[in-house]
Amino acid sequence: MTATPGDVVRPWPKLSPAQRFGPLLAVVALLVGAGVVATVKGGDATTGSGPGTGPGVSTPGTGGDGGDGDGGDPWSSNPALPITYVEAEEAGTLDDHDWGDRCDPDTGRIMLPSVYAVPCVPAFDGDNGGATTDGVTAEEIVVAYYIPGPQDLLGLAESLGVFDSAALRTTLLEELVAMANANYETYGRRVVIKAFQGTGDGKNPAQARADARRVAEDLGAFASIGQQRREGRRTGPTQSLAYQEELARRGVLCLACSPSAPDSLYQELAPYTWAVLASPDQILQGVLDFGVANLFGQPAVHAGDPAFQARTRTIGVVHYDQDPPIYDDLTARMTERYEAMGAEADVIISYLLDTNTTAQQAQGIIGRLKEEQITTVVFAGDPFMLMDLVNAAGRQNYAPEWVITGTVFTDTTAVGRLIVDQEQWAHAFGASSSPARGKPEQSETWRLYRWFHGKDPEAKKSLQVTGPVVQLLFTGIHLAGPDLTPETFAGGMFRYPPSGGGPTTPQISYGDHGIFEQLDFVGIDDFTVVWWDPDLVGPSEQQVEGPGMWRYPLGGQRFLLADPQEMDDGLLFQDVPESPGILTEIPESDRTPDYPPPPGAPADTAGG
Repeated sequence: MTATPGDVVRPWPKLSPAQRFGPLLAVVALLVGAGVVATVKGGDATTGSGPGTGPGVSTPGTGGDGGDGDGGDPWSSNPALPITYVEAEEAGTLDDHDWGDRCDPDTGRIMLPSVYAVPCVPAFDGDNGGATTDGVTAEEIVVAYYIPGPQDLLGLAESLGVFDSAALRTTLLEELVAMANANYETYGRRVVIKAFQGTGDGKNPAQARADARRVAEDLGAFASIGQQRREGRRTGPTQSLAYQEELARRGVLCLACSPSAPDSLYQELAPYTWAVLASPDQILQGVLDFGVANLFGQPAVHAGDPAFQARTRTIGVVHYDQDPPIYDDLTARMTERYEAMGAEADVIISYLLDTNTTAQQAQGIIGRLKEEQITTVVFAGDPFMLMDLVNAAGRQNYAPEWVITGTVFTDTTAVGRLIVDQEQWAHAFGASSSPARGKPEQSETWRLYRWFHGKDPEAKKSLQVTGPVVQLLFTGIHLAGPDLTPETFAGGMFRYPPSGGGPTTPQISYGDHGIFEQLDFVGIDDFTVVWWDPDLVGPSEQQVEGPGMWRYPLGGQRFLLADPQEMDDGLLFQDVPESPGILTEIPESDRTPDYPPPPGAPADTAGG
């Protein structure tokens, strides 16, 4: 395996925000409201140090490398954590507890119409311990809502009308929190949202740390959340890891701050940083394991070049990195893993995201892949480089298989349609962490909002991406018990059972459930397989009708990243009922009981 990180130009040129992000916003504008899951790779790798200072604060990085509460996991065995319905049932002590009127005994979970409903815990009545940690009192849990500054990537997008306004996003968050406060056990407290206006352009580590200090000291926050878009945008400054590093140093949770950071960052900052999305480590291992099971050692039958179709696959991996690189360790581990399996890639090429030079870089990368006679290109990067690579391949008369890994919009119909050379892209397939697409109003988050509020959401662009972060926050609070601290929050999250796994509801879990080698601080555990059909007509993520869509073999069946399995290769590039572009109905596995909203909910008050 040949790694070539030096094949790219370093460092990035100095660019204005408009120069740097203008093209990206053009792509993002096509994707608003999609609610897709992807990863953004980026950020400042400078690491803070030292323990937090608040009550109940532990030093970041005590999470170790996995375990069951006795070794690497010091949190889930905490005796302060509440017993769950299933645990009490197994212990024969159900009758010893009052489970309240919102517990479904058939499922052992709260009466929330969601596959992600949390396990029931005993109804709380008594002394909650008052101020158990910074940001927590007897009555409130303070959560900061980070609003990007006007020069930050998200701020620029908002100014162009790409995202809902900050006011609409804030209102939506308050509405989702109101729903959660009414359904989850919060032990006599209520989550209170305090908006925080960020500073700077999202790239300056000093500004990011200053923002974190203000969130911890001025707002007195227990946690920080924000507008994590499922396309991979970040909570806090969009390009700096310094924000969550400084919060961890001060003992403040940061939820969905860095959804694409390497696993090493989550272990280093444990138990303070959490994400909804899978980590790059998990995605690459899952996708490459899937490739070993289904691609390695087989002829490249889906290549555009007939000569390639008769040849055993040769693999070229093209991936994004930073300057200085932050994925070298991941690349080394993946290389060692697949060499041991006898399935090494022939070429590995890294590049830097610079929209002024991606076309030039792409020409050189394609030249290298063509020279090495690579039949199959595995891509893990951004849509700009992908579009330039595909176009460059056409100009150089090079027609391989294109295998996506679901990073940064590359698994969206909107981006697929932006690729000019559709003859090339007709040979694209791969993996996507995103749920299989259906009608927006059929999504679980949309249905939950309407169930509680009795109306459709006004902030439609933000609903699908804000909901999962609120769910993460309240799951940890609910399962932490009255003695709420970052440590009990972690213990609660790690006791949450794996949930979901249907075509439209990715499996979510945290901790050690035998899925990954390290303790898992990120949510999604699985992926689905997709292939591109340039002739299929239907709506994009923005409901724009047109030709070109991803299809879902086996109706969007999902595979665990840690257990990808073999599949029928004949389903790729076959126009069969099992490979829809849009799911017209909610799959049976993703349907939930029809519970009434809690008393006092807007829908209940209105009789809805």
